[in-house]
Amino acid sequence: MNNEMISYFTHAKKPLGSTSREQIHQNGLWHETFHLWMINNNNREPQIYLQLRSQTKKDFPNLFDITAAGHLHSKETTLDGLREVEEELGMALSSDDIYFIGQFLDRIHTKPFLDNEIASSYVHFTSQLIESFSLQKEEVAGMVAIPFHQFKEVCFGLSNSMVASGYKEEGNQRIALEYEITLDDLVPHSLSYLKQTVIALEDALQRHV
Repeated sequence: MNNEMISYFTHAKKPLGSTSREQIHQNGLWHETFHLWMINNNNREPQIYLQLRSQTKKDFPNLFDITAAGHLHSKETTLDGLREVEEELGMALSSDDIYFIGQFLDRIHTKPFLDNEIASSYVHFTSQLIESFSLQKEEVAGMVAIPFHQFKEVCFGLSNSMVASGYKEEGNQRIALEYEITLDDLVPHSLSYLKQTVIALEDALQRHV
């Protein structure tokens, strides 16, 4: 995976070249990623879906993250990122199934990991329950649904925790999950990114009703 060639840019997305994924993260180069958030708005209370990253992941194992996301390889278009949804969740989507909500800068800085992402972000509104996903075990260990208003409150510092309901997979078994999680249980995306994303998702929800 570290040998994948990835394009890098200025923070304003001026192309500069391409290099390996390893170099991208070692040197903190700005690169484009595909982020897809799924929201089930079939009920009165919209639910946002988060994936639980596999414990075998090199980066941020056992943390909750965006429903489906991934790096774009050199010469890929943004919508080529839809392959991540099918690979991780077993769900085939087309460009007609998703809505663009914005392109946001996302910094995830831990030693020695410097991840500077230009996140092309989308939302998919669904009535599909998380139990129907077919998870890629190497990448995704489980799925949870969180009331959207709770997710928003935590991202804006108005609450410390939110209720996550779903499951994790161990071998061929699915184990039910229902407990309170905090920002510490999520991949450490920058707060500015999370806030911008929540505002864009809320706007998309209002327009989709």
